[in-house]
Amino acid sequence: MSKPSKTPKAEPSPTGGPYYREPSTRTVHFVLGAICFLAGAAVMVIEISAFRLLAPLFGNTAYTWTALIGVILIAFSFGGFLGGWLADRKLALDLIGWLLAGAAVLTFFIPALSEVFGESLSNKGLIFGPIMISILLFGTPGVLLGAISPASVRFYSLVNKDSHVGAAAGTISMLGSLGSFVGTFLSGFYLLSNFGVKAIFLGTAAVLLLLSAIAFFLAKNTWRQQLPVWMSGLFAAWFGFTAQDKPADNVIWRHDSFYHRIEVSENGEGAFKQRFLHLDSTVEGGVKIEDGGLVLDYQRYWRLPMLRDGFKMDRALFLGAGAFGMPCEVSREFPNAEIDVVEIDPMVIEVGKKFFNLEKHPKVSAYAADGRSFVRKTEHKYELIFGDAYNGVRAIPPHLASREFFQLVSSKLSPGGVFLMNVITGVEGPKAELLAGMLSTLREVFPHVEAFAVSGGGDYAQNVILMASSEDWKPLLTERSYVAGSLQAQFARTYRPSNRLPSGGAVFTDDLNPVDAVIARALLEK
Repeated sequence: MSKPSKTPKAEPSPTGGPYYREPSTRTVHFVLGAICFLAGAAVMVIEISAFRLLAPLFGNTAYTWTALIGVILIAFSFGGFLGGWLADRKLALDLIGWLLAGAAVLTFFIPALSEVFGESLSNKGLIFGPIMISILLFGTPGVLLGAISPASVRFYSLVNKDSHVGAAAGTISMLGSLGSFVGTFLSGFYLLSNFGVKAIFLGTAAVLLLLSAIAFFLAKNTWRQQLPVWMSGLFAAWFGFTAQDKPADNVIWRHDSFYHRIEVSENGEGAFKQRFLHLDSTVEGGVKIEDGGLVLDYQRYWRLPMLRDGFKMDRALFLGAGAFGMPCEVSREFPNAEIDVVEIDPMVIEVGKKFFNLEKHPKVSAYAADGRSFVRKTEHKYELIFGDAYNGVRAIPPHLASREFFQLVSSKLSPGGVFLMNVITGVEGPKAELLAGMLSTLREVFPHVEAFAVSGGGDYAQNVILMASSEDWKPLLTERSYVAGSLQAQFARTYRPSNRLPSGGAVFTDDLNPVDAVIARALLEK
């Protein structure tokens, strides 16, 4: 007598029912693939846009990028473990929905939380500050987004009764990576150039919330089951849209460009009214509104070459535009001279035309380019090259502070030409490490290097002007007397002879350039 056949044991289903019926296998595969593709894109959109969110607080430095990338990688790694662990315990597609919804809600909050905590965390330094705010803003969303891929692999394979686990893992991994590629290019080449950072975060969050709704629909969750998600999402969206980042009362214009948060502010009244340019967290230049005159002491040091009798200026180059105060003043002083200004951010050039009288000086030509690339390609020779390019709080771009770059600059100077460089550093003590390194590096290229402590010296950070040339300028500073109170007398008074300068600094090269670390150490010094 034959034994009665056993009823097949019901297998778990990622769509909620006991068997694999509806939706079809192809539908589940397509939806999971689309979710992983778009989630991968969202991760990179958030990561790249996050840099523009942090740059106004910590500058455009390698430390900001390092902290941000490191935190997101750790969060994504932990999310990978969490996603696999959860998928083994909850075999239903609404798990994907909850992960996406959680990431969406937290992403809605990112711009507002940045405003709430950014100011206090910006005081934690260039290393700990970016790490702490990255953990606060991006840690948990990164974990949730990182969990989506392994959970999707489990469900993708489960639909096929785990008969093609390898193919499932490969497909999901491929789609996630392709999404990350698309998100990277989309952010860098389109979104940041056409939308504000806040809008990018809110738009990304909305996409994630929509994906969560699709996952819940696929899992056959009722609207009542989804209600907490939608209520949380709507509240987070409302909070994100209504939270306002209010500029200071004296700010007359603000814009987030691809490179910077740009602000133009005004101070003073009447003939004393001044206008300043802010890039991210630092003041980059200023002028007197009445006559376009300079307002920052260090900017007057472009006149140092005029200490030599008979000095002529046929052509000058400024690396870093600031508020175009120096180039415009050079043009007024030498009306026949050609003045080239190189500024990496095209929007800064537009701001110069709109707010800082650039269009009134036809001899001043502004180029949107990298300073080193411009110097390498130009065929002109210059009587004056002034280096004043920064990435944020005291942060000199390393490729503009190396022996190889200074060799390039030297090759573009006319006979008797002068290279001036503005460095924010201490003159004495531990905070003078940057000055020591810059002096050592410049002396590898130029036979004569002089330094001027604009604020008179000390162990605090200040503008120090370095003057490098093939000619000896020391006699003009030590053996000649000037009219008391004149600008020339100020140059002589702030001049620091070599026996009053730090020595033994490292030579910065393209191969080994610790300038970021040197600046960070100085910022940590009390």
